[in-house]
Amino acid sequence: MSDALRMILAVALVSAPAAAQSDPDAGEPAPEVEPIVAESDAPSPAELLREIELPEEEDAGVPEPAAPVAVLPVEPPPLAEPESEWKLTANLAASFRLSYAGTTLFPFDAEGTTAAVHPFMTRLRVTPEIRFGGFGLVAEADAASGAIFGTPPDALVSDRQPFPGIAPVELRKLYLEFKWNSGLVRVGQQTSNWGLGLLANDGAHDAEAGDFGQKHFGNLTWRALLAARPFYGLGGAARAVEALVAGDLIPEYHRADDDIDLIVRDNFGEFSKGDRAFQAVFALRFAKDNENNLGFYAVYRNQRNAFVTDGGKATDAFILDLAGKWQFIKEAHRELKLGFELVGITGTSTQARNENADELKLSQLGFALKGKYRVGAFSVLFDGGYASGDQNAADQHLDNLRFDRDYKVGLILFDQVMAYQSGRSAMRASDPSLVGRPPEGVDLLGTAGSITGAWYLFPRVKFALADWVDVYGGPLFAFSTARLTDPYNSRLAGGVSVNPLGGHAGLFLGTEIDLGLQLRYRPIPELLLTLTGEGGVFAPGNAYRFADDTTMMPVGFGRVRLAVAFN
Repeated sequence: MSDALRMILAVALVSAPAAAQSDPDAGEPAPEVEPIVAESDAPSPAELLREIELPEEEDAGVPEPAAPVAVLPVEPPPLAEPESEWKLTANLAASFRLSYAGTTLFPFDAEGTTAAVHPFMTRLRVTPEIRFGGFGLVAEADAASGAIFGTPPDALVSDRQPFPGIAPVELRKLYLEFKWNSGLVRVGQQTSNWGLGLLANDGAHDAEAGDFGQKHFGNLTWRALLAARPFYGLGGAARAVEALVAGDLIPEYHRADDDIDLIVRDNFGEFSKGDRAFQAVFALRFAKDNENNLGFYAVYRNQRNAFVTDGGKATDAFILDLAGKWQFIKEAHRELKLGFELVGITGTSTQARNENADELKLSQLGFALKGKYRVGAFSVLFDGGYASGDQNAADQHLDNLRFDRDYKVGLILFDQVMAYQSGRSAMRASDPSLVGRPPEGVDLLGTAGSITGAWYLFPRVKFALADWVDVYGGPLFAFSTARLTDPYNSRLAGGVSVNPLGGHAGLFLGTEIDLGLQLRYRPIPELLLTLTGEGGVFAPGNAYRFADDTTMMPVGFGRVRLAVAFN
């Protein structure tokens, strides 16, 4: 038999079993094989408000069959058991942060009181969660969190400071939730975040390389929340419409022992100080993913104080917040993304009532912009913002908007100079030996690092020297939207507006130059080590003049931070 004939017969014998299985006319039909559903490669969905993850609809397509290949028959592998929808899972994330910072000496008041701030801070954060099917129990707590030493004494400034004192334990989250494919319900203590974080800021993450600042607080609230994608079933772009309704629990204000009813802590109130705030929240946004979304956030806030019975410390406010961000270019070597947030607040308050008005009208406005353009290893970043100010503290209006104290811009002006001088002003204005009866709302004078009464421009550049190291920096230019005013100094001056240094303030707050370096190392996929060094110099403008018309000397600042994250 020829070699060619032998080859033809061999191929025919090998191919016959496969052909018989696929021949519809064969005597014994082949068993049906279940199609293998391809996994969706769609990007992970955007987080809904308050860290809510909603799943995207998976592709239901079947992969194209491979071209037939002649093979010798083999024993098929056993089929894997399908995963249970009610599988019990647990996860533990943890992080540790250690930082040391310091300023040069700078004046706190017009009397020549000077101090340097050099906080040594620690924080251990643990986030356990347990899930059973769609049900979940999530907790988060901080231990040994705050400044061990290096902050000014309580006799020098008020307790509204940018660096909180050391606390042994603080509960941040403890809630139950149930998720389904297009929504969730959540009840318990939660963090709160929206948009860029101008008003609702969870304080969860320190600034990435290119931005500056370190977060210490976070908005905490007891809340019942429902979030959903109401048009999820329609498919396509309609699935990206997200809606949220929420209410802070049980608005009871008449008792001091109401301990489950509301805001635990945010920029405007603290439960430990008697504040009892109820909020009703509605939000709606279009969220393609976490980098491409646009929406609005509406809040009604009713706040009272359990220790005040004469109508003081009461606020009824309506807040409308528009926010969005979009990634216009996303390529391997080039990207462009922009974000914004616009906030308006109206309503009434007796938080800072005065001899001319028992009730103050709220009329506050603020916005912020963030942009980034990257080409290869080089990036250009830009921040800009505006927060309305209040030039007259003795009229019937309260116009100064405060950004959340965890929204950081620069290192020195807002987080150091303005924070500690305003904290010193609050302490002097409330000293009975100096002013007799303290004015209403004096405890709120300290900004605690918030941006208020100012507009600013902050362009920066960043260069990635390698995948694991970035250098970045740029100048911050800041101006007043209302001249700096110290209530104690102004009272001594017969009602004439003067700044915390006793001088007549101009509108230029000053220029700040900030630089940063960040190193990252990931020894295993679950562990990330980050070392960040940041520093800068603030050159005060004519807003910081003394009574003799001289200007405050420049202020320097530096910080080193080590962070360890495990997940």
